[in-house]
Amino acid sequence: CHSLDGSQMVGPTFLGSFGRTVTLEDGTTVVADEQYLHQSIVDPNSQIVQGFAPAMPQNFSEQLSDEQISDVIAFIKSLSDN
Repeated sequence: CHSLDGSQMVGPTFLGSFGRTVTLEDGTTVVADEQYLHQSIVDPNSQIVQGFAPAMPQNFSEQLSDEQISDVIAFIKSLSDN
């Protein structure tokens, strides 16, 4: 659902996403930092990126351990120059 090469799919690309300012569907902006990514994993419909539908499944906090969530965030960070 998320690309690793910058192409647009169902969800935003992970390439270069960490540290980038993201515009949300309500017009506000947020920096895609560790806190934002964590929130997006555990409650994916709380802050939808503008131009994307709320399509991510719910309840990742029940499916992934805190360590696994941290690993996903570290992976996303590794795809950025920041």
